[in-house]
Amino acid sequence: MNSENYERWLKTKLMPNLPPNSVVVVDNASYQNKQLDAAPTSCMKKADMQIWLRQKGIQFEESSLKPELYNLIKKYKEPFKKFRIDTILNEAGHSVLRLPPYHPDLIPIEMAWSQIKGYVASKNVSWNLTRITDLVNEKVNLIGATEWGKLCTKVKKIEADYCKSDHVVDMITETFIIRVGDDESDLSDDESSSVVSIDYKMDTSNTNTASTSGFHVTHDDLMVLPFRSVSTLL
Repeated sequence: MNSENYERWLKTKLMPNLPPNSVVVVDNASYQNKQLDAAPTSCMKKADMQIWLRQKGIQFEESSLKPELYNLIKKYKEPFKKFRIDTILNEAGHSVLRLPPYHPDLIPIEMAWSQIKGYVASKNVSWNLTRITDLVNEKVNLIGATEWGKLCTKVKKIEADYCKSDHVVDMITETFIIRVGDDESDLSDDESSSVVSIDYKMDTSNTNTASTSGFHVTHDDLMVLPFRSVSTLL
């Protein structure tokens, strides 16, 4: 799939079948995020950066170097970002809602799709494509308003848990420093007094471990702390 084919499908297949004032929920695939008048990237010519800044009414010094121009672009580009499919749908009276990236647990359709795959796997014994298609349609039809409502409620709870954990994650990132090596010369006395120092070592089970005077942390604990174990600190 590319942006040209996606836009063609959007105009010829999807939009003619949409009720007025619909909300179209899309993912974050590259073909859905093609921009109108996209801001210059760091590898573009200096002249192109200057042209874009002038068009947007952003002042800059003519003597500015390319990195300085790009820093201005990064600072001011967000309000000018427009997606092609958003413009197409907005002009037809529809709205676009984008799903949060990297968080399938906050997307009800991902949970529904997981249920569909599990349903097909449990009932498909012939490995026949026609049978698989029938099972998919069968499960889709079984997910009614009540079942969908339960998935949405579950997502709202997960979102609330993330919000409750935000301040803990913020606290950890401010005070919890993992050292890889012995060089502490870059820390002042004040900094070193408030830092939890963890030294990595390899045990006989080939598992990365870390220890302090107060607790013992495994490599896996460190990886999941901000997302799964943080609730224990609330």
